[in-house]
Amino acid sequence: MKVLKFGGKSLSNGGPLERAIDIIKEEAGTEAIAVVVSARGQSTDLLLDLYHRAVGGKDFREGLEHFMALQHVQGLESDMDAHLREVGEVLQALQLIGLQSDRARDRILAYGEVISARTVAALLRREGLEAVFVDARALIYTHAGTGETSVDFPRSKRSTQAFFNRLGPRQIPVITGFIASDPEGRTVTLGRNGSNYTATLIASFIRASEVQNWTDVEGVYTASPKYVKSAQRIPHLSYREANELANFGANVLHAKTILPLVESGIPLKIYSSFAPGRQGTLIDGEGAGKGIKAVSTVEDVSLVSIEGRGLLGKVGIDARIFNALGRRNISVRLISQASSERGIGFVVNKEDAAAAEQALSAEFSAELQDGAISHIRVNSDMAIIAIVGRHNYALEKAIQGLRRNKVWMHLISNSINGEHISLVIENKSLKKAVNVVHNQVFGAIKTINLFAFGKGNVGGRLLDQIMETGEEVVRRRNLKINIVGVADTMRMIFREDGLNSNWREELAESSEQRNLGDIIDHLRESGLENIVVADNTSSQELAEQYPVLVSSGFDIVASNKKANSISYEFYQNLRNLLKRRGKLFYYETNVGAGLPLIDTIKHLHNSSDRIERIRGVFSGSLSYMFNNFSIQDKPFSAILSEARELGLTEPDPREDLSGMDVARKLIILAREVGLQSELDDVSVENLVPESVSDAKDYAELYARKDALDDYFGQIKSRLGEDEVLRYVGDLEVGKNKLTVSLVKASKNSPLGNIRNADSIFELYTESYGAQPIIIQGAGAGAEVTARGVYSDLLRMGEQY
Repeated sequence: MKVLKFGGKSLSNGGPLERAIDIIKEEAGTEAIAVVVSARGQSTDLLLDLYHRAVGGKDFREGLEHFMALQHVQGLESDMDAHLREVGEVLQALQLIGLQSDRARDRILAYGEVISARTVAALLRREGLEAVFVDARALIYTHAGTGETSVDFPRSKRSTQAFFNRLGPRQIPVITGFIASDPEGRTVTLGRNGSNYTATLIASFIRASEVQNWTDVEGVYTASPKYVKSAQRIPHLSYREANELANFGANVLHAKTILPLVESGIPLKIYSSFAPGRQGTLIDGEGAGKGIKAVSTVEDVSLVSIEGRGLLGKVGIDARIFNALGRRNISVRLISQASSERGIGFVVNKEDAAAAEQALSAEFSAELQDGAISHIRVNSDMAIIAIVGRHNYALEKAIQGLRRNKVWMHLISNSINGEHISLVIENKSLKKAVNVVHNQVFGAIKTINLFAFGKGNVGGRLLDQIMETGEEVVRRRNLKINIVGVADTMRMIFREDGLNSNWREELAESSEQRNLGDIIDHLRESGLENIVVADNTSSQELAEQYPVLVSSGFDIVASNKKANSISYEFYQNLRNLLKRRGKLFYYETNVGAGLPLIDTIKHLHNSSDRIERIRGVFSGSLSYMFNNFSIQDKPFSAILSEARELGLTEPDPREDLSGMDVARKLIILAREVGLQSELDDVSVENLVPESVSDAKDYAELYARKDALDDYFGQIKSRLGEDEVLRYVGDLEVGKNKLTVSLVKASKNSPLGNIRNADSIFELYTESYGAQPIIIQGAGAGAEVTARGVYSDLLRMGEQY
């Protein structure tokens, strides 16, 4: 015989109830079955509310009418009216007495299961099956006493077996879950997941072939889908693993549910009555072997800690703790103890925290008074993350991910048998933490949650590239980049689930002002893991806030050069903070757009190959101008206009011609090789003629193009036949000499051979001697710069 248990949502009116009846009919055609039911829909919650209203002296009639309406099934004639009248009568009596009682509450709640079982039995009879209503209070009995309900197994087994021995061969018992009788015959409830407990108790008593738990989820998951969208169904678990999960918050399981099945070896199958097919979770003695099975969570617990120098070497402290808590019926979920009992930390349910503190303060009053115990501290609003299964390196991976995401672990506990690791964290960090741990231990798709500053040429193109290639990156790299927000100089948008391709329209229509403090608060409060901020602006104000971003737990990628080229003190303090916080800052595009320059320099410098000189054409815009001006019979203003129209220059090209952009890049490279250089140390040749330096904007500059053309025409006239002009940055490391100037170069030299907007960098090192390493390629343009930032993001993802 099989035992089928149906949860409340699976018995809700309409489609769910119809599917449940179909499932029972199908199973009844294959083997003898027994059915255990929970109260239908939200009946238990409604009855509990009615009870509290009645004992509180409040009017409950409207709520009772709502409850009655939910119990009605159209076209079904049954004997429910008597039970519904009885509910009202009991509530009236409770309203008059006004006294709370566990027994009265349990009696009210029992009506949910009784009405549910009678309804299901009547529906099955209408379908031609011999269904009989069975009140579990005639089968399951409990011991006398207070505290948690304890089943009287011998008596319950005898009564259950006697009933099933009397059943006809075609009869289908429809049994109330959740409720039982105490020795005096009064109604008691079996607590959380009580209907599941009823089902497995009956199954164990009658030696059922299996138990099917029909619910609203498709089995046990690797994490709660409420928090982890990438959680996967677990096909197969052992009893022990299921029990661990039950102890650590898996809603579909309860420890009491598993235990009756273990001795008899009865398999438990968890199915969803809402999903077609039967791909659920099987729980049996074998399981599916070693390995991590799930990351489970327990919310709203309290961490109690006892510390004191006077405890050193004292015997029996932990025994006194457990005795004091035991007298208050307080259960300890997990415990961790420092060496020599100097400090003890343990976790209790949040509702027990105040009582635990009182009990311990009374037990250790003498030690608190004489200072042997310095404090008994209760930290509420905590949560537990449990990694269930044989874990190998799971702890190291989990800790690494949590530290990177700035989640503090207040306590770590590892089970003796190695079946689970428990991490105690703050409840507010639970969503972030469980996603981090789940992704780390399962190697699931990692997620970067990206907030982008800048929507211009580079910033906008970066977001387009991410969206265009997102599926490929997931497939090839197991990495998802979720763009959660964008900000320009005026507005911002934030979507925790991610933006789509219409982000430009959303940003333009947004009424939310750009405010860095608000953005940081949004990101912190979101509970998102692996947050990266992309800075594709030229804002020094934003760059100066990088320490705040790092301290908030965010990594940074940037094409913005300001953070690396302002004062050396800021530069060094930022590096120290990054190291201290364990955060990442990638900025390959600061020099050379998408070329692998900074990474190469880091590699050479860290390998102790002394870099002696770095020279090259650092600016793609100026490269384009002088590459073409040197060999074409065109005035400089025409070449300048072409570069501007191609988007290679700043809106006012004098910013390019001033040489300060090249100077900043030179400073960045100098600092990469260990020099403490400042921007004032760079000798810069400004290419803006004095005659046009006072122009208000580009329009006025171009109106005075004759002066511009005359100035550069004279420079060009002094070129030799095989010479070209190049605007060069030159770092002589040993001399700490930094120069930016317009120079003549042979057409046959590497500098003279570059074309269009290419950049070129010559790296002279001690190992390579007079033959430099040459890195050459596109040095400007939104596409290649955005691609470089994207590359930094992908490299960052490899670190997660």
